[in-house]
Amino acid sequence: MSKMNFAIYYVGDGYSTDKKIMGRQSAGKALMNGVARRWRDQEIHGFGSAQIWGRAMLRQLKEDGFQGTLRWREAPGDRVLEDELGAVYYPGPLSKEIAHRRNMLGPGAYSLFGVTHTLSSAGAMDLVSDLILPPFKPWDALVCTSSAAVSVVTRLQDELKTWYAEHLGASRFNPIAMPVIPLGVNAPSFARTESQIADARTVLGLGSDDVAFLFAGRKAFHAKANPTAFYQAVEAAQANTSKTLVCIEAGVYASSAAAPAYEQARRALAPSIRFIEVDGRDEGRYHQAWKAADVFVSLSDNIQETFGITPLEAMAAGLPVLVSDWDGYKDTVRDGVDGYRIPVTLPPIGAGADLARRHAVGTDSYDYYIGRTSMATVVDHDLLVDRIAALGDNPQLRRQLGEAGRTRAMVDYDWPVILDRYVQLVDELNGIRRATGKGTPERWALRPDPFALFADYPTHTLGDDWKAGTRLDYAGAVERYLELGVARYAIDPALTPRETVLELLRAVETGTESVGELVGHDPATRPSRMRALMWLAKLNLVTLKP
Repeated sequence: MSKMNFAIYYVGDGYSTDKKIMGRQSAGKALMNGVARRWRDQEIHGFGSAQIWGRAMLRQLKEDGFQGTLRWREAPGDRVLEDELGAVYYPGPLSKEIAHRRNMLGPGAYSLFGVTHTLSSAGAMDLVSDLILPPFKPWDALVCTSSAAVSVVTRLQDELKTWYAEHLGASRFNPIAMPVIPLGVNAPSFARTESQIADARTVLGLGSDDVAFLFAGRKAFHAKANPTAFYQAVEAAQANTSKTLVCIEAGVYASSAAAPAYEQARRALAPSIRFIEVDGRDEGRYHQAWKAADVFVSLSDNIQETFGITPLEAMAAGLPVLVSDWDGYKDTVRDGVDGYRIPVTLPPIGAGADLARRHAVGTDSYDYYIGRTSMATVVDHDLLVDRIAALGDNPQLRRQLGEAGRTRAMVDYDWPVILDRYVQLVDELNGIRRATGKGTPERWALRPDPFALFADYPTHTLGDDWKAGTRLDYAGAVERYLELGVARYAIDPALTPRETVLELLRAVETGTESVGELVGHDPATRPSRMRALMWLAKLNLVTLKP
Protein backbone atom coordinates (compact mmCIF):
# COMPACT_ATOMS: atom_id res chain seq x y z
CA MET A 1 0.00 0.00 0.00
CA SER A 2 1.49 3.35 -1.06
CA LYS A 3 2.07 6.00 1.60
CA MET A 4 0.43 9.38 1.39
CA ASN A 5 2.99 11.65 -0.30
CA PHE A 6 1.07 14.93 -0.24
CA ALA A 7 -0.58 17.20 2.30
CA ILE A 8 -4.21 18.28 1.98
CA TYR A 9 -4.89 22.00 2.13
CA TYR A 10 -7.86 22.03 4.48
CA VAL A 11 -10.54 24.68 4.84
CA GLY A 12 -14.02 23.65 5.93
CA ASP A 13 -15.84 25.11 2.92
CA GLY A 14 -14.01 22.72 0.62
CA TYR A 15 -14.93 19.53 2.47
CA SER A 16 -18.35 20.05 4.05
CA THR A 17 -21.93 20.26 2.81
CA ASP A 18 -23.24 21.72 6.08
CA LYS A 19 -23.63 25.25 4.69
CA LYS A 20 -23.87 24.61 0.94
CA ILE A 21 -24.76 21.49 -1.06
CA MET A 22 -22.86 21.94 -4.30
CA GLY A 23 -20.73 19.62 -6.41
CA ARG A 24 -17.45 21.03 -5.11
CA GLN A 25 -18.39 20.57 -1.46
CA SER A 26 -19.87 17.10 -2.06
CA ALA A 27 -16.72 15.99 -3.86
CA GLY A 28 -14.50 17.34 -1.07
CA LYS A 29 -16.55 15.62 1.61
CA ALA A 30 -16.32 12.32 -0.28
CA LEU A 31 -12.57 12.77 -0.77
CA MET A 32 -12.04 13.08 2.99
CA ASN A 33 -14.02 9.89 3.51
CA GLY A 34 -11.83 8.24 0.89
CA VAL A 35 -8.67 9.43 2.64
CA ALA A 36 -9.92 7.95 5.91
CA ARG A 37 -10.55 4.64 4.15
CA ARG A 38 -7.32 4.61 2.12
CA TRP A 39 -4.95 5.43 4.98
CA ARG A 40 -7.16 4.41 7.91
CA ASP A 41 -4.42 3.66 10.46
CA GLN A 42 -1.48 5.47 8.82
CA GLU A 43 0.07 8.92 9.04
CA ILE A 44 -1.52 11.56 6.85
CA HIS A 45 -0.77 15.22 6.37
CA GLY A 46 -2.80 18.43 6.60
CA PHE A 47 -1.90 21.98 5.58
CA GLY A 48 -3.57 25.30 6.23
CA SER A 49 -3.57 28.78 7.65
CA ALA A 50 -4.33 28.03 11.31
CA GLN A 51 -4.41 25.23 13.88
CA ILE A 52 -8.20 25.50 14.09
CA TRP A 53 -8.40 23.93 10.64
CA GLY A 54 -6.11 21.13 11.68
CA ARG A 55 -8.43 20.25 14.56
CA ALA A 56 -11.45 20.40 12.24
CA MET A 57 -9.72 18.13 9.72
CA LEU A 58 -8.86 15.53 12.34
CA ARG A 59 -12.41 15.63 13.71
CA GLN A 60 -13.88 15.04 10.24
CA LEU A 61 -11.46 12.19 9.52
CA LYS A 62 -12.29 10.47 12.79
CA GLU A 63 -16.01 10.72 12.02
CA ASP A 64 -15.19 8.80 8.84
CA GLY A 65 -13.36 6.07 10.78
CA PHE A 66 -9.78 7.32 10.62
CA GLN A 67 -7.57 5.80 13.35
CA GLY A 68 -4.12 7.03 12.32
CA THR A 69 -2.11 10.21 12.95
CA LEU A 70 -2.59 13.62 11.38
CA ARG A 71 0.52 15.77 10.98
CA TRP A 72 -0.50 19.39 10.55
CA ARG A 73 1.60 22.31 9.37
CA GLU A 74 0.75 25.91 8.72
CA ALA A 75 1.32 27.77 5.46
CA PRO A 76 3.70 28.38 3.82
CA GLY A 77 5.07 25.04 5.06
CA ASP A 78 8.28 23.45 6.25
CA ARG A 79 10.97 20.97 5.25
CA VAL A 80 8.64 18.01 5.80
CA LEU A 81 6.78 19.02 2.65
CA GLU A 82 10.03 19.20 0.71
CA ASP A 83 11.89 16.19 2.11
CA GLU A 84 9.28 13.63 3.17
CA LEU A 85 6.33 14.48 0.93
CA GLY A 86 6.55 16.72 -2.07
CA ALA A 87 3.18 18.33 -2.73
CA VAL A 88 0.09 20.09 -1.39
CA TYR A 89 -3.38 19.26 -2.73
CA TYR A 90 -5.79 22.22 -3.02
CA PRO A 91 -9.56 21.57 -3.39
CA GLY A 92 -10.03 23.75 -6.47
CA PRO A 93 -7.96 25.55 -9.10
CA LEU A 94 -4.72 26.88 -7.62
CA SER A 95 -4.56 30.55 -6.66
CA LYS A 96 -1.59 32.85 -7.15
CA GLU A 97 -1.51 33.50 -3.42
CA ILE A 98 -0.76 29.90 -2.44
CA ALA A 99 1.98 29.70 -5.10
CA HIS A 100 3.59 32.98 -3.96
CA ARG A 101 3.67 31.73 -0.38
CA ARG A 102 5.42 28.55 -1.50
CA ASN A 103 7.89 30.53 -3.62
CA MET A 104 8.92 32.62 -0.62
CA LEU A 105 10.47 29.42 0.76
CA GLY A 106 11.92 28.55 -2.63
CA PRO A 107 9.90 27.65 -5.72
CA GLY A 108 11.13 24.05 -5.59
CA ALA A 109 10.16 23.56 -1.96
CA TYR A 110 7.14 21.46 -3.00
CA SER A 111 4.61 21.05 -5.79
CA LEU A 112 1.05 22.32 -5.76
CA PHE A 113 -1.84 20.55 -7.43
CA GLY A 114 -5.46 21.60 -7.61
CA VAL A 115 -8.56 20.26 -9.30
CA THR A 116 -11.22 21.58 -11.67
CA HIS A 117 -14.83 21.95 -10.63
CA THR A 118 -17.10 24.38 -12.46
CA LEU A 119 -15.34 26.24 -15.26
CA SER A 120 -18.10 28.61 -16.35
CA SER A 121 -17.80 31.31 -13.68
CA ALA A 122 -15.58 34.34 -14.25
CA GLY A 123 -13.53 33.51 -11.17
CA ALA A 124 -12.85 29.94 -12.29
CA MET A 125 -11.96 31.07 -15.82
CA ASP A 126 -9.44 33.57 -14.44
CA LEU A 127 -7.87 31.03 -12.07
CA VAL A 128 -7.28 28.29 -14.64
CA SER A 129 -6.07 30.76 -17.28
CA ASP A 130 -3.52 32.34 -14.95
CA LEU A 131 -1.83 28.98 -14.39
CA ILE A 132 0.33 29.64 -17.49
CA LEU A 133 1.86 32.69 -15.74
CA PRO A 134 4.20 33.20 -12.77
CA PRO A 135 4.23 32.34 -9.90
CA PHE A 136 3.34 28.78 -11.03
CA LYS A 137 6.03 26.27 -11.96
CA PRO A 138 6.32 23.25 -14.29
CA TRP A 139 6.11 20.94 -11.25
CA ASP A 140 2.66 22.27 -10.36
CA ALA A 141 -0.50 20.68 -11.76
CA LEU A 142 -4.18 21.20 -12.40
CA VAL A 143 -6.04 17.90 -12.22
CA CYS A 144 -8.74 18.05 -14.89
CA THR A 145 -11.62 15.80 -13.89
CA SER A 146 -12.73 15.08 -17.46
CA SER A 147 -11.60 15.29 -21.06
CA ALA A 148 -14.14 18.08 -21.49
CA ALA A 149 -12.50 20.02 -18.67
CA VAL A 150 -9.09 19.78 -20.37
CA SER A 151 -10.55 21.20 -23.56
CA VAL A 152 -12.09 24.18 -21.73
CA VAL A 153 -8.92 24.96 -19.78
CA THR A 154 -6.74 24.62 -22.87
CA ARG A 155 -8.97 26.98 -24.86
CA LEU A 156 -8.89 29.58 -22.11
CA GLN A 157 -5.12 29.35 -21.73
CA ASP A 158 -4.57 29.56 -25.49
CA GLU A 159 -6.74 32.69 -25.61
CA LEU A 160 -4.65 34.29 -22.87
CA LYS A 161 -1.37 33.32 -24.54
CA THR A 162 -2.55 34.91 -27.78
CA TRP A 163 -3.62 38.07 -25.94
CA TYR A 164 -0.23 38.44 -24.19
CA ALA A 165 1.61 37.73 -27.43
CA GLU A 166 -0.36 40.38 -29.32
CA HIS A 167 -0.12 43.08 -26.65
CA LEU A 168 3.24 42.37 -24.95
CA GLY A 169 5.13 40.18 -27.36
CA ALA A 170 5.19 37.39 -24.78
CA SER A 171 6.44 34.04 -26.07
CA ARG A 172 7.28 31.97 -22.98
CA PHE A 173 4.70 30.59 -20.55
CA ASN A 174 4.60 28.03 -17.74
CA PRO A 175 3.86 24.48 -18.93
CA ILE A 176 2.13 23.12 -15.84
CA ALA A 177 0.86 19.53 -15.86
CA MET A 178 -2.83 18.98 -16.65
CA PRO A 179 -3.55 15.26 -16.18
CA VAL A 180 -7.07 13.87 -16.51
CA ILE A 181 -7.98 12.20 -13.22
CA PRO A 182 -11.69 11.87 -12.40
CA LEU A 183 -13.35 12.57 -9.11
CA GLY A 184 -14.16 9.52 -7.05
CA VAL A 185 -17.03 8.03 -5.11
CA ASN A 186 -17.02 5.98 -1.95
CA ALA A 187 -18.50 3.10 -3.86
CA PRO A 188 -19.20 0.62 -1.01
CA SER A 189 -21.48 3.12 0.73
CA PHE A 190 -23.95 3.03 -2.19
CA ALA A 191 -24.46 -0.75 -2.17
CA ARG A 192 -28.11 -1.87 -1.96
CA THR A 193 -29.57 -5.12 -0.67
CA GLU A 194 -32.81 -6.70 -1.87
CA SER A 195 -34.44 -6.11 1.49
CA GLN A 196 -33.42 -2.44 1.50
CA ILE A 197 -34.84 -2.03 -1.99
CA ALA A 198 -38.13 -3.68 -1.01
CA ASP A 199 -38.48 -1.65 2.18
CA ALA A 200 -37.75 1.65 0.42
CA ARG A 201 -40.24 0.93 -2.36
CA THR A 202 -42.90 0.16 0.21
CA VAL A 203 -42.25 3.42 2.07
CA LEU A 204 -42.45 5.42 -1.18
CA GLY A 205 -45.60 3.58 -2.28
CA LEU A 206 -44.13 1.91 -5.37
CA GLY A 207 -45.88 -1.15 -6.77
CA SER A 208 -44.22 -4.23 -8.25
CA ASP A 209 -44.93 -3.07 -11.82
CA ASP A 210 -43.82 0.49 -11.20
CA VAL A 211 -40.47 1.47 -12.79
CA ALA A 212 -38.95 4.35 -10.84
CA PHE A 213 -36.68 6.82 -12.63
CA LEU A 214 -34.62 8.79 -10.11
CA PHE A 215 -33.16 12.27 -10.47
CA ALA A 216 -31.01 13.22 -7.47
CA GLY A 217 -29.27 16.53 -7.02
CA ARG A 218 -29.95 20.24 -7.00
CA LYS A 219 -33.30 21.07 -8.53
CA ALA A 220 -32.12 24.09 -10.49
CA PHE A 221 -33.50 24.21 -14.03
CA HIS A 222 -31.21 27.12 -14.92
CA ALA A 223 -28.02 25.75 -13.35
CA LYS A 224 -28.12 21.95 -13.36
CA ALA A 225 -30.52 20.25 -15.77
CA ASN A 226 -33.63 21.69 -17.33
CA PRO A 227 -36.35 19.07 -16.67
CA THR A 228 -38.42 19.74 -19.77
CA ALA A 229 -36.57 17.23 -21.96
CA PHE A 230 -37.17 14.40 -19.51
CA TYR A 231 -40.76 15.40 -18.69
CA GLN A 232 -41.75 15.42 -22.36
CA ALA A 233 -39.90 12.17 -23.09
CA VAL A 234 -41.23 10.19 -20.13
CA GLU A 235 -44.77 11.25 -21.01
CA ALA A 236 -44.26 9.99 -24.56
CA ALA A 237 -42.54 6.81 -23.40
CA GLN A 238 -45.41 5.94 -21.06
CA ALA A 239 -47.61 5.36 -24.11
CA ASN A 240 -45.06 2.86 -25.47
CA THR A 241 -44.64 0.63 -22.42
CA SER A 242 -46.89 -1.64 -20.40
CA LYS A 243 -45.19 -0.61 -17.17
CA THR A 244 -46.12 2.33 -14.97
CA LEU A 245 -43.33 4.90 -15.10
CA VAL A 246 -42.78 6.88 -11.91
CA CYS A 247 -40.40 9.81 -11.41
CA ILE A 248 -38.62 10.35 -8.10
CA GLU A 249 -37.06 13.79 -7.77
CA ALA A 250 -34.75 13.91 -4.75
CA GLY A 251 -32.85 17.03 -3.84
CA VAL A 252 -33.10 20.65 -2.80
CA TYR A 253 -34.70 23.43 -4.82
CA ALA A 254 -32.33 26.20 -5.86
CA SER A 255 -34.78 28.85 -4.66
CA SER A 256 -38.30 29.31 -3.35
CA ALA A 257 -39.42 30.24 -6.88
CA ALA A 258 -38.11 26.98 -8.35
CA ALA A 259 -40.63 24.66 -6.66
CA PRO A 260 -43.77 26.12 -8.30
CA ALA A 261 -41.92 26.30 -11.64
CA TYR A 262 -41.18 22.57 -11.49
CA GLU A 263 -44.76 21.78 -10.50
CA GLN A 264 -46.12 23.85 -13.37
CA ALA A 265 -43.82 22.02 -15.82
CA ARG A 266 -44.90 18.60 -14.51
CA ARG A 267 -48.59 19.37 -14.99
CA ALA A 268 -48.05 20.82 -18.45
CA LEU A 269 -45.53 18.34 -19.88
CA ALA A 270 -46.08 15.05 -18.04
CA PRO A 271 -49.69 15.02 -16.81
CA SER A 272 -50.01 11.20 -16.77
CA ILE A 273 -46.80 10.59 -14.82
CA ARG A 274 -46.72 10.13 -11.06
CA PHE A 275 -44.03 12.22 -9.37
CA ILE A 276 -42.58 11.58 -5.92
CA GLU A 277 -40.75 14.51 -4.37
CA VAL A 278 -38.06 13.81 -1.76
CA ASP A 279 -36.43 16.59 0.26
CA GLY A 280 -32.68 16.22 -0.06
CA ARG A 281 -32.21 17.71 3.40
CA ASP A 282 -33.95 14.68 4.92
CA GLU A 283 -31.01 12.28 4.83
CA GLY A 284 -33.03 9.18 5.64
CA ARG A 285 -35.69 9.89 3.02
CA TYR A 286 -33.00 10.83 0.48
CA HIS A 287 -31.29 7.44 0.93
CA GLN A 288 -34.66 5.70 0.53
CA ALA A 289 -35.08 7.37 -2.86
CA TRP A 290 -31.76 5.87 -3.97
CA LYS A 291 -32.67 2.44 -2.63
CA ALA A 292 -36.08 2.41 -4.32
CA ALA A 293 -35.02 3.47 -7.81
CA ASP A 294 -34.80 1.31 -10.94
CA VAL A 295 -33.04 3.80 -13.25
CA PHE A 296 -30.99 6.92 -12.60
CA VAL A 297 -31.49 9.97 -14.82
CA SER A 298 -29.25 13.01 -15.22
CA LEU A 299 -29.81 14.94 -18.45
CA SER A 300 -27.38 17.73 -17.65
CA ASP A 301 -27.41 20.54 -20.20
CA ASN A 302 -25.56 23.21 -18.27
CA ILE A 303 -22.05 24.60 -18.78
CA GLN A 304 -21.70 24.88 -15.00
CA GLU A 305 -21.36 21.08 -14.96
CA THR A 306 -17.81 19.82 -15.56
CA PHE A 307 -17.69 16.26 -14.26
CA GLY A 308 -20.96 15.07 -12.74
CA ILE A 309 -20.68 12.88 -9.65
CA THR A 310 -24.25 11.54 -9.30
CA PRO A 311 -24.10 9.12 -12.27
CA LEU A 312 -21.06 7.49 -10.64
CA GLU A 313 -22.94 7.21 -7.36
CA ALA A 314 -25.81 5.57 -9.25
CA MET A 315 -23.42 3.15 -10.95
CA ALA A 316 -21.98 2.26 -7.52
CA ALA A 317 -25.56 1.53 -6.41
CA GLY A 318 -26.03 -0.85 -9.35
CA LEU A 319 -28.48 1.41 -11.17
CA PRO A 320 -28.46 1.76 -14.95
CA VAL A 321 -27.88 5.39 -15.86
CA LEU A 322 -29.61 7.51 -18.46
CA VAL A 323 -27.56 10.65 -19.05
CA SER A 324 -26.95 13.35 -21.60
CA ASP A 325 -23.85 13.00 -23.77
CA TRP A 326 -22.33 15.94 -21.96
CA ASP A 327 -19.01 16.97 -20.32
CA GLY A 328 -17.67 14.40 -17.86
CA TYR A 329 -20.49 11.94 -18.53
CA LYS A 330 -18.71 11.17 -21.82
CA ASP A 331 -15.80 9.73 -19.83
CA THR A 332 -17.65 7.90 -17.08
CA VAL A 333 -20.73 6.36 -18.70
CA ARG A 334 -20.17 3.80 -21.46
CA ASP A 335 -23.09 4.02 -23.86
CA GLY A 336 -24.87 0.67 -24.03
CA VAL A 337 -22.68 -0.79 -21.26
CA ASP A 338 -23.44 1.08 -18.01
CA GLY A 339 -26.50 2.87 -19.39
CA TYR A 340 -27.20 5.24 -22.24
CA ARG A 341 -25.86 8.63 -23.27
CA ILE A 342 -28.37 10.79 -25.18
CA PRO A 343 -26.86 13.11 -27.84
CA VAL A 344 -26.84 16.86 -27.16
CA THR A 345 -26.65 19.70 -29.71
CA LEU A 346 -25.16 23.16 -29.16
CA PRO A 347 -25.47 26.25 -31.41
CA PRO A 348 -22.45 27.06 -33.63
CA ILE A 349 -19.59 29.26 -32.47
CA GLY A 350 -20.62 32.92 -32.52
CA ALA A 351 -24.15 32.39 -31.25
CA GLY A 352 -23.25 33.20 -27.64
CA ALA A 353 -20.84 36.14 -27.78
CA ASP A 354 -23.56 38.55 -26.67
CA LEU A 355 -24.41 36.30 -23.69
CA ALA A 356 -20.78 36.36 -22.56
CA ARG A 357 -20.54 40.12 -23.08
CA ARG A 358 -23.69 40.90 -21.11
CA HIS A 359 -22.45 38.82 -18.19
CA ALA A 360 -18.92 40.24 -18.38
CA VAL A 361 -20.12 43.85 -18.11
CA GLY A 362 -22.65 43.10 -15.37
CA THR A 363 -25.86 43.43 -17.39
CA ASP A 364 -26.79 39.80 -16.73
CA SER A 365 -26.15 37.84 -13.56
CA TYR A 366 -24.27 34.57 -13.61
CA ASP A 367 -27.54 32.68 -13.22
CA TYR A 368 -29.00 34.33 -16.32
CA TYR A 369 -25.78 33.70 -18.24
CA ILE A 370 -25.70 29.96 -17.62
CA GLY A 371 -29.50 29.65 -17.76
CA ARG A 372 -29.78 31.27 -21.19
CA THR A 373 -26.91 29.13 -22.43
CA SER A 374 -28.75 26.06 -21.15
CA MET A 375 -31.91 27.02 -23.06
CA ALA A 376 -29.87 26.84 -26.27
CA THR A 377 -28.71 23.29 -25.47
CA VAL A 378 -30.91 20.54 -26.95
CA VAL A 379 -31.16 16.90 -25.85
CA ASP A 380 -32.30 14.42 -28.56
CA HIS A 381 -36.00 13.84 -27.81
CA ASP A 382 -36.74 10.82 -29.99
CA LEU A 383 -33.80 8.72 -28.81
CA LEU A 384 -34.53 9.68 -25.21
CA VAL A 385 -38.11 8.39 -25.56
CA ASP A 386 -36.81 5.10 -27.00
CA ARG A 387 -34.29 4.62 -24.20
CA ILE A 388 -36.82 5.35 -21.46
CA ALA A 389 -39.26 2.84 -22.96
CA ALA A 390 -36.56 0.19 -23.36
CA LEU A 391 -35.41 0.57 -19.76
CA GLY A 392 -38.98 0.60 -18.52
CA ASP A 393 -39.94 -2.61 -20.34
CA ASN A 394 -36.84 -4.73 -19.75
CA PRO A 395 -35.81 -5.63 -16.18
CA GLN A 396 -33.05 -7.91 -17.51
CA LEU A 397 -31.55 -4.97 -19.42
CA ARG A 398 -31.67 -2.85 -16.28
CA ARG A 399 -29.87 -5.55 -14.28
CA GLN A 400 -27.22 -6.03 -16.97
CA LEU A 401 -26.43 -2.32 -17.29
CA GLY A 402 -26.57 -1.79 -13.53
CA GLU A 403 -24.14 -4.62 -12.77
CA ALA A 404 -21.66 -3.38 -15.38
CA GLY A 405 -21.82 0.10 -13.86
CA ARG A 406 -21.39 -1.20 -10.32
CA THR A 407 -18.23 -3.08 -11.30
CA ARG A 408 -16.85 -0.04 -13.13
CA ALA A 409 -17.48 2.24 -10.16
CA MET A 410 -15.67 -0.14 -7.78
CA VAL A 411 -12.69 -0.80 -10.06
CA ASP A 412 -12.12 2.63 -11.62
CA TYR A 413 -13.79 5.29 -9.48
CA ASP A 414 -13.67 4.27 -5.81
CA TRP A 415 -11.88 7.06 -3.93
CA PRO A 416 -8.93 4.89 -2.76
CA VAL A 417 -8.28 4.10 -6.44
CA ILE A 418 -8.33 7.80 -7.34
CA LEU A 419 -6.09 8.68 -4.39
CA ASP A 420 -3.52 6.19 -5.64
CA ARG A 421 -3.54 8.09 -8.92
CA TYR A 422 -2.86 11.29 -6.95
CA VAL A 423 0.10 9.55 -5.29
CA GLN A 424 1.42 8.57 -8.72
CA LEU A 425 0.96 12.14 -10.00
CA VAL A 426 2.94 13.54 -7.05
CA ASP A 427 5.76 11.07 -7.73
CA GLU A 428 5.91 12.36 -11.31
CA LEU A 429 5.85 16.01 -10.18
CA ASN A 430 8.58 15.26 -7.63
CA GLY A 431 10.82 14.01 -10.42
CA ILE A 432 10.46 17.30 -12.29
CA ARG A 433 10.83 19.40 -9.13
CA ARG A 434 13.89 17.67 -7.70
CA ALA A 435 15.70 17.76 -11.02
CA THR A 436 15.39 21.55 -10.91
CA GLY A 437 16.37 22.09 -7.26
CA LYS A 438 14.74 24.16 -4.57
CA GLY A 439 15.95 27.48 -5.94
CA THR A 440 16.30 30.72 -4.04
CA PRO A 441 13.29 32.32 -2.36
CA GLU A 442 11.33 34.52 -4.74
CA ARG A 443 9.85 37.82 -3.72
CA TRP A 444 6.17 38.50 -4.25
CA ALA A 445 6.46 41.47 -6.59
CA LEU A 446 3.05 42.97 -5.87
CA ARG A 447 3.30 42.43 -2.09
CA PRO A 448 6.56 44.25 -1.27
CA ASP A 449 8.01 45.36 2.04
CA PRO A 450 5.79 48.29 3.11
CA PHE A 451 8.90 50.23 4.15
CA ALA A 452 10.13 49.95 0.54
CA LEU A 453 6.79 50.60 -1.16
CA PHE A 454 6.04 53.68 0.95
CA ALA A 455 9.64 54.90 1.25
CA ASP A 456 8.72 58.38 -0.04
CA TYR A 457 6.13 58.97 2.68
CA PRO A 458 8.43 59.98 5.59
CA THR A 459 10.95 62.74 6.21
CA HIS A 460 13.80 60.36 7.14
CA THR A 461 14.77 56.71 6.79
CA LEU A 462 16.65 55.15 9.70
CA GLY A 463 20.29 54.27 8.94
CA ASP A 464 22.79 51.95 10.62
CA ASP A 465 25.00 54.96 11.49
CA TRP A 466 22.26 56.70 13.45
CA LYS A 467 22.80 57.02 17.18
CA ALA A 468 20.47 55.76 19.89
CA GLY A 469 20.06 57.27 23.36
CA THR A 470 17.77 56.83 26.35
CA ARG A 471 15.26 59.11 28.02
CA LEU A 472 16.28 59.02 31.65
CA ASP A 473 12.97 60.44 32.80
CA TYR A 474 11.22 57.39 31.33
CA ALA A 475 13.13 54.85 33.37
CA GLY A 476 10.94 51.85 34.12
CA ALA A 477 8.17 52.99 31.77
CA VAL A 478 8.73 50.15 29.29
CA GLU A 479 6.83 47.61 31.41
CA ARG A 480 3.87 49.94 31.58
CA TYR A 481 3.88 50.47 27.82
CA LEU A 482 4.12 46.74 27.22
CA GLU A 483 0.68 46.43 28.85
CA LEU A 484 -0.83 49.42 27.07
CA GLY A 485 -3.33 48.34 24.43
CA VAL A 486 -2.38 51.02 21.91
CA ALA A 487 1.19 49.70 21.87
CA ARG A 488 0.98 46.08 23.02
CA TYR A 489 -0.84 44.85 19.88
CA ALA A 490 2.40 45.09 17.86
CA ILE A 491 4.27 42.76 20.21
CA ASP A 492 4.42 39.25 18.74
CA PRO A 493 6.65 36.24 19.53
CA ALA A 494 7.75 35.96 15.90
CA LEU A 495 7.42 39.50 14.52
CA THR A 496 8.37 41.80 17.41
CA PRO A 497 9.25 39.74 20.50
CA ARG A 498 8.87 41.24 23.97
CA GLU A 499 12.29 39.85 24.93
CA THR A 500 13.92 41.66 22.01
CA VAL A 501 12.35 44.98 23.06
CA LEU A 502 13.74 44.62 26.57
CA GLU A 503 17.15 43.47 25.33
CA LEU A 504 17.53 46.47 23.02
CA LEU A 505 16.53 48.91 25.75
CA ARG A 506 19.15 47.44 28.07
CA ALA A 507 21.78 47.66 25.32
CA VAL A 508 21.03 51.36 24.75
CA GLU A 509 21.08 52.02 28.49
CA THR A 510 24.52 50.40 28.79
CA GLY A 511 26.01 52.57 26.07
CA THR A 512 25.50 50.87 22.70
CA GLU A 513 24.77 53.81 20.41
CA SER A 514 25.01 52.64 16.79
CA VAL A 515 21.79 51.38 15.26
CA GLY A 516 23.81 48.93 13.19
CA GLU A 517 25.37 47.43 16.30
CA LEU A 518 21.99 47.24 18.01
CA VAL A 519 20.08 45.45 15.28
CA GLY A 520 22.93 43.44 13.70
CA HIS A 521 23.13 42.12 10.14
CA ASP A 522 21.63 38.64 10.46
CA PRO A 523 18.80 38.58 7.89
CA ALA A 524 16.83 36.17 10.10
CA THR A 525 16.68 38.57 13.08
CA ARG A 526 17.44 42.06 11.72
CA PRO A 527 13.85 42.96 10.64
CA SER A 528 12.30 42.09 14.01
CA ARG A 529 15.11 43.86 15.92
CA MET A 530 14.70 46.96 13.76
CA ARG A 531 10.94 47.05 14.45
CA ALA A 532 11.55 46.52 18.18
CA LEU A 533 13.94 49.49 18.24
CA MET A 534 11.41 51.66 16.42
CA TRP A 535 8.71 50.53 18.91
CA LEU A 536 10.89 51.95 21.71
CA ALA A 537 11.49 55.15 19.78
CA LYS A 538 7.80 55.58 18.95
CA LEU A 539 7.01 55.49 22.67
CA ASN A 540 9.81 57.98 23.36
CA LEU A 541 11.77 55.46 25.46
CA VAL A 542 14.83 55.86 23.23
CA THR A 543 15.95 58.63 20.88
CA LEU A 544 17.24 58.06 17.36
CA LYS A 545 19.30 60.73 15.60
CA PRO A 546 21.44 60.88 12.44
